[in-house]
This record gives sequence, structure tokens and C-alpha cells, in this order.
Amino acid sequence: MADIVISIVAKLTEFLVERAMRRAQHFLCVGKVIKDLENEKKELTSERDSLLGRVEQAKERTEVIEEPVEKWLYDVNTLLEEVTDLEQRNRTNTSCFQGKHRLCKQMLKKIEAMRNFKGKSNVQPFCRRASLPGIQYQSSKRFIYFESAKLAYNQLLEALQEDDMFMIGVYGMGGCGKTTLVIEIGKKLEELNLFDKVILITVSQTPNIKDIQSKMADMLNMKLEEVSEEGRAQRLWLSLKERKRILIIIDDLWRQFNLEDIGIRLDNDYNGKVLITTRDQHVCDSMDCQKKIHLELLSRDESWTLFKKRANIDDGFSKSLDDVPLKICYECRGLPIAIVAVGSSLKGKSIANWNVALNSLRLSEAIDDHVEEGVKAALSCLKLSYDYLQNKEAQLLFLMCAMFPEDYSISTEDLIRYAVGVGQGGTFSLDSTRDMIEANLSKLLGSSLLMHAEEGKDYVKMHDVVRDAALWISKRSENRQILVNLDKPRSTLAENDSVRSCFAVSSWYKENQVFHQLHAPHLEILLLHTDVKVSLNLSHATFEGIEGLKVFSLNNSFLHKQSLLLPQSTQLLANLRTLRLNRWQLGDISFITSLARLEVLDLRDSSFNELPREIEKLKRLKLLDLSRCDILQENYNEVIGKCSQLEELYISGWHLAKYISQSIVDISSLPKLQRFVIYAGQINAPYHVKRLLEVVDFNISSLRACNKNILQIAEIVRFESLYGGCKNIIPDMVGVVGGMNGLTNLILHDCQEIQSIFNTTFNSDHVVSIKVDTTIPRLVKLELLHLNNLKELCQGPPQQVLPFFEKLETLCIRYCPKLHNIFPQECNLRNLNTLIIENHDWDDNCTSGEVLFSMCVAQSLQQLKKLVIICCKELKHIIASGGEHFVMPNLKTLHISKCRKLESIFPICCFEGLPRLENLTIEEAPKLKYVFGECDHQDHSSHQNQIMPPHLKNIELHRLENLVGICPKSII
Repeated sequence: MADIVISIVAKLTEFLVERAMRRAQHFLCVGKVIKDLENEKKELTSERDSLLGRVEQAKERTEVIEEPVEKWLYDVNTLLEEVTDLEQRNRTNTSCFQGKHRLCKQMLKKIEAMRNFKGKSNVQPFCRRASLPGIQYQSSKRFIYFESAKLAYNQLLEALQEDDMFMIGVYGMGGCGKTTLVIEIGKKLEELNLFDKVILITVSQTPNIKDIQSKMADMLNMKLEEVSEEGRAQRLWLSLKERKRILIIIDDLWRQFNLEDIGIRLDNDYNGKVLITTRDQHVCDSMDCQKKIHLELLSRDESWTLFKKRANIDDGFSKSLDDVPLKICYECRGLPIAIVAVGSSLKGKSIANWNVALNSLRLSEAIDDHVEEGVKAALSCLKLSYDYLQNKEAQLLFLMCAMFPEDYSISTEDLIRYAVGVGQGGTFSLDSTRDMIEANLSKLLGSSLLMHAEEGKDYVKMHDVVRDAALWISKRSENRQILVNLDKPRSTLAENDSVRSCFAVSSWYKENQVFHQLHAPHLEILLLHTDVKVSLNLSHATFEGIEGLKVFSLNNSFLHKQSLLLPQSTQLLANLRTLRLNRWQLGDISFITSLARLEVLDLRDSSFNELPREIEKLKRLKLLDLSRCDILQENYNEVIGKCSQLEELYISGWHLAKYISQSIVDISSLPKLQRFVIYAGQINAPYHVKRLLEVVDFNISSLRACNKNILQIAEIVRFESLYGGCKNIIPDMVGVVGGMNGLTNLILHDCQEIQSIFNTTFNSDHVVSIKVDTTIPRLVKLELLHLNNLKELCQGPPQQVLPFFEKLETLCIRYCPKLHNIFPQECNLRNLNTLIIENHDWDDNCTSGEVLFSMCVAQSLQQLKKLVIICCKELKHIIASGGEHFVMPNLKTLHISKCRKLESIFPICCFEGLPRLENLTIEEAPKLKYVFGECDHQDHSSHQNQIMPPHLKNIELHRLENLVGICPKSII
């Protein structure tokens, strides 16, 4: 019995000793497990963040991330969340040994799981080009779901869902709404997931096969490397036959068209459908459409509804005029484009105007007899809109828009330069002329005679029916006849008898043959567009017979410049006012000095030896455009300053940096210069920018002797590597150039002499004479980059420069290592909407100091929308501590990165002051414990039930080793 007891005791002792040893080993190992867990988490988080950075860059390039990459990120994020939860449980766990042991086992599993993910983020393929939105890009603003269109809409929708229906046609009169209808159908089919892709291509009267193929390739997200049309067609067919559920809409087909020419073969290999629109039912027959759908004109009620909307009237107004508006509407014969045009043109007109309009429409017997009835109604209605412009300049501008091909996006800048050439504006300044022409363009847009183009506000388009009307109007006029050549060699123009009476001729036939001689004594505009890949020799041609020419444009659209040799008779063009030669190798251009009436010289994208010294003979030259030109004579030859009548000057190109720098003093002597865009390639400047100057490596002291210089009226100025003794803007730079009353944007890059922006420590009498609000009263944007010696924005008592801070809207400070304490205590930043501060990662200097904003300054940030702070290594707090609440009611984006001493972003008591915050990013802030820290006072009651700003959409927190939470638990 004793032996049994001894044996039991021995076993029990052995068990207890073993258990104690295991527990001791556990406590010895658990610290290592926790540390391993933290290390693995940190490394995997870093790898994930690196991948997220690549993902963000790819998305900015409009690329789609592949599914395996997204899955890796999802799985890793899920795992890291589980690890974070496990860490939190471990910190709060006070249970027995068994509970701790289970947590330790779970940690070991998570460590192993993280190791399995590590090093596997480089998933291939990583991304692909995103497909273009296609039909979804088209606007639906013009679509009105009338009953007359509902039948066609439903028929189309039904036909396109039938398995055995592959070719469908929609026909109807021009301007009846066919294009708008099929766009809406295409969008609906994609929304219903009946087709994977809907592609819309416009063919028009003169199809350009390569352009159509390129558009199809864009929509299919593929590249065509073949040169020949046939090769490109085969490549497209190979792509189409591999795809399913494709709908191709071929819009505005005028005649039978071989789809195989562009790469569409309706055979067993093609899994899609084709929908065509045309004005002629016979085209549907010739294209073997299985279903032909007629789009009817609007009923009387529908016409009246649309007319009232466009004319901005109601039934009561019509009745008050004895229903004259209603009668005018009926004269439009239900054609939407005519209704829109007439209604828009009569908006806001007097009773007399309405009566005259009705009589004009009823007496439209002047329309050609051979024109079909519906087209006749459209032409007469559009002619009425044209007549009601009541402005000869606007009417001429309208007709000039017809010189371009169908569906062409017309540059308004080109229109302005051509209009100046034919005399619009007369003796007025170019600024006044621009205002007049732009007002007329607005009138044409408001009358629905022009449309906005997809390229933006600097381009317009003409509906094809409106263009037809414009050409018909020009044909019937006595002195405004226009000939547009799209599909015949230019050499045939001389054989065309109608050229003799033409006011304007434009040719878009892409070949390198040009007429030898034209007999067109009334010709004022000649536009020749070509796409030549070899030199163009016009030395055997002659301008005899067209000596009255006022506008001549020879534009090469081929990617590379080609050599151009003009005839000797160019000097005969004594009446020429606008000369445009774009994308040519011109060599010697001394011939221009004989064009005594020249007002606009446009040499964009061309190369030439130098501007001839005799250019001063051109006493009427108002506009000179040398954008992106190659001037082979590298040193400036001091000729631009001799063009004393010059009002507009455009010079750009990174290779012209030295040329620009040398020419500034000379250009400053131009007495009438009002518009200039001069830059060396760092700024992308559209033509609506009025006065922009960028100079590289410039000695600003050279302007000291100029009574007037372009800096005094410049709106946007960028200096790079500026020198010449300017340590600041005020007083040094202003002392040299005078007041800069037009300046709105100032960019200083790598200007090592700059020590401050404003220095108010100089002589007190001088303080009175030079003040920020009078010398640079409009400055709202300031960018400072790589200013190694900039120490302060303001030096001395701040009272003199406080008005500057009040006006400032954008402030960007990058890589200014000696700059500290940006904002004076008393400054008011009430208009600041963007603030960006960035230092080099390797630089230990801190632009912001420990606190970026005093509470007083923070209270003024009512308009701030974007705040970015990067590599401010001494920054501890965004806002100084204080007992007051502050409000940033418009802040949407806050990005803070690599601020290693940052302790808090905002106090929680300021939470309600960020009602519009949408994006919050914080990374590499190892001392940050809470996004929203504690307040200095005790009133937290209003924040107890609110966890996040109400509009916060995106919050990214990366590499924050000590982050505990969004805010302390004690104040939630």
C-alpha cells in the first residue's frame, strides 16, 4: 500500500514539475512570439503598402488591377486585421495560463500565415489598360423620351435581343434624332448587361478608313501596329472574333459601305451585332439590314413641348401673340433640329420678331425645288435662325465653320485668327476683336447653330444638317460661296468652274499634290490640310489669279515636320492678313517681309533659320505665334522688339529657353503687347491664358533700364535659376521691374539668391512707397521650389505684408531647407484653399517648426480644402494647443507623411470643425498615438457619440508603430 502511495506521489510530482517547466518555458517564449508577430506584421504591412503605392500609380494611369493582385491585398488586409485583433486581445487578456497558451498558439499560426504571404506581392500580370467607357461617355442631355421615339426605341431594344438578328438599320431625316436614339439604346443595353461593349463610330459622307479603325481599336483597348488599311482590318477582325456580345453602331452612313474594309465580317466567327443609322432607307437595303426601323418626326404636341422648352415660353405667351409661336413651331414640320434652332433663336425676342419669323417661314419658296420636303423645312428653319443672328460678323463666322469636314472639332483660336484675316474687328485692338468674335460664337452656340465639342470649351462642332444648311446658304449668297473639297485631288480644283466665284476654298484631301494655278479673283480664304510623309515642293505652283487672298493656311497633320518649298509668287499676296504654316521645315522665311498687310503670322510646330531682320517692315503685324518652333539660329537676333504693332506673342519650347531669356528685354519694349504666352516647356498653357511668362537662367537686373516691361502686366510668372541681385520680391524685384499689378501666380524654382519673399526691414520711407497691396495686389498663388537660401516668407514687422496672406489662395513650398515658421502669428488666411509643404527625406531641417498654425491662424482657415505636409521632421502639432474650438468647414483632403515627431493631428474638441473631410492619409509618424488627441479643456460631451467626421470616405493609416486608436477612450 505504501508503495502504491509513493508511486502516485512520484507521478504527481513528475506531472507538476513538467507542467511548471512547460509554463516557465511558455513565459520565456511568449515574449519572443509577440516580438516575432510584431516584426512579421511590420514587414508584411510594408510590403502591402509598397504594393498599394504601385496600385495607386497604376490607377492614375487608368489601368485595371488584375484579380490575383486584388485577392492578395484582400487576404493580407484580412490577415493583418486579425493580427491587430489578436494583439489587442493579448494586451487586455488577464486570464489563466490556458488562455494565454491558446493566444500564443494563435499567434504562432498567424506568424506562419504572414510568412506564407511575404515576398509574394509581385503577382504577374499586375495590371492592364482600362477599357475606354465607350458609349457611356456620351451625354444624355439632349435625349427627350417622346412618344414618337418610344416606338422606335422599343423596336430597337427588341430586335437587338433576338439571337438571329445581326444587322439592323435605323433611318430617318437628318436632324430627327437618330444618333441621340442609338446612343441611349447602347447605354441601356450595357446597363442591362446584354452586351459587354457598345462601340459607336461615325462614318459620314467621306469615310476615313484609318481613322475609323483607330477609333475601333481605342474602344477595344488594343493597338494597331499595321500600316496598311487591309492589315489593320485583319487585326481588328481577329480581335472581334475572339470577343462575345459586341454591338457596333455605325452612325451617319450615306451609301453602301463594305464593313470588311474596317475589319467587320458578319460570319460565323463574329459574335456581335451591327446597328447602322442613315438618312436613306435604300442604304439599309443595300447593307442587307434584317430589320429596318424608321424614326418618325415629332408629332405636333411633341414639337410644341420641345419648342416651348427651347424658346422658354408657355401656352399663355403663345395665346397672347395670337398663337404665332405655335404656328412657327408647326412650320418646323416636326424636325427636332429645326425646332431647337428656331426656338433658341427667338428666345427673348419682341412681338415684331415673332411675326417677321412666321412670315419668313411661310414665304420660303426660295428653297430649291429639287430638295425633298422634309429637308426643305429644315433648311428654311435653319436659314431663319441664320437671318435672326442680325449680325453680319456672326453670320460670316457661321459660314466659316462649314469649311471644316463633318463632325470636325473646330479650334476657336483658329476661327479667331481666320476671322481677323477677313477683316473682322477692323482697326480695333486684337483684345477687342477677340471679345467680339467670342461673343458671336456664344450667340451661335446659344442659337444651337454650333455645339460644344468633346475636347472642351476651346472647340466647337456643327451638326451635319446645320453644316448642310450653311453650305446651302453660302451657295445662294452673292459673295460668300464656299467650296469644301474632301475626296478629290487638289489638282482638280483648278478645273472646277465654281471656284471662280468662291469666297473660300478648303481642301482636306490628304495627298502631296497641290494645284498649279487657281483663277479665283474673289477668293479670300484658302485652307489646305495635308498629311504628307515626304517633302512638299510647291515651287512650280503659283498664286497668280488669287492675289486677293486674305487668309492662307497650309497645315501638315503628319507627326513629323516635312520640308516645304513655297513658290516665288508668294510675294504677290499683297492682301494677305493671316498666314498659317504649321508643322513644316521652312528654312529661310524672308519672304514674309514682302507681305505688307500681314496681321497674323502663325508658324506653330515649324522650324526655320531665324526671324528675318526686315520683319520690322510688317507695320500691321499684330500676332506672332512661334509655339513649339525650332529656331535654328540659337542666339536671339533682336528682331521681335522691332515689331512695334505686335499685340500678341506666343513662344514656347524647352529648346528655346536660352532664346526666350535673351529676348525678354527686347520684348519688353513692345508698346502695344497685351497678350503673351512665353514659356520653356514647364507649363502647359491653353490659349485662354492671357499673360504668362516663364524664364530660365535670367538676369533680372537687365530690366532695370526698361521704363515698361512685361512683368508689370504678366498674370502668371515662373522664374527658374533667377539671378541679378534680387534677394526678395519686395522691395528688390519690385524695385527693378516696378509694380506687378496683373500678377496672380508666381513660381520661383531654384532661385538661390532669394532669401525672403517680403522684407519690411528697409528704410521706413520706402515702406510707405512700396506696399504689397498696391504693388502686387492680385497675387493669389505662390509656389516656392528648391530655394536653398529662403529663410522667411516675411522678414521684419509683419504689418506691411499681412494683406498678402489675406489674398493668398494657394501656397506650395517644396524643398526650402532654411525656411522656418511660415506664418506670422497675426496673419489671416481667410482665402487659402490649398497648402502643400514638402521637404527632402534626407534633410533634417523642418519648414514648419514644431507647430504649423497658431490657434489664431487656424481660426482663419475657413476656405482651406487641401492640406499636404511631407517630411516635416520637427512638426509635433498641426495646431497650437489652446482652449478655443476651431473650424475648417471646407477641408476635404488631409495628407501627412514622414513627420516623425508628430504627436497629434487635431484635438478631439475640434472634431466638429471638419464637417467636409473626405480623405485622410497619415503615414510614417512613429510617435503618433491618436489621430484626434486630447483637448486642453473638459468639454467633450458633444463628441461622445460621434466616431468619424460625417463625410469621411477614405482613411489610410500606414507605418504608425505607436498608433493606439482614432482618439483616446477616455473622451469617447
